[in-house]
Amino acid sequence: MNRRHTRNLAGPVSLGTRFLGADEGFSLIEIIVAMFVLAGLTLALAPALIAGIKQTAQNAIVASATHQLSSQMDLARLQTATCQAVTVWANQTVPNYVGGQVTAGNGVTLQTIKQLGACPATYPGTVPLTVSIKRLDTNATVVNATSLIYLQSAN
Repeated sequence: MNRRHTRNLAGPVSLGTRFLGADEGFSLIEIIVAMFVLAGLTLALAPALIAGIKQTAQNAIVASATHQLSSQMDLARLQTATCQAVTVWANQTVPNYVGGQVTAGNGVTLQTIKQLGACPATYPGTVPLTVSIKRLDTNATVVNATSLIYLQSAN
């Protein structure tokens, strides 16, 4: 059987090192147009990227403040269930931080403020405790929470 080899005439034909009928790459104008399209897409997406970076920084501040607030609420619950013990704890600065301050991940200084309500007239009873975390650079409250602390006695 005689097999015939067929050739695709629509494709490039080799003549030495040159191809006839083939695209030899992109033209300079096509490359410049592609660069302008990519630059336009980059400029269009830049505001979203910047907004995302700002939101990430804000989220880091809120996460640090929320962690600090949660730690303080846990410490309040660990105090002896007397009005005197909770009052002494509430009047102390935040442990392990000079002046009750902690620095968030991006250099924002946060301050912890504890406010204890009046002790109850009869026992057992509850006393409201509000813990607020504020930014010192803007003086804005980042997070705050109020909880009732159970007290068994005055002393």
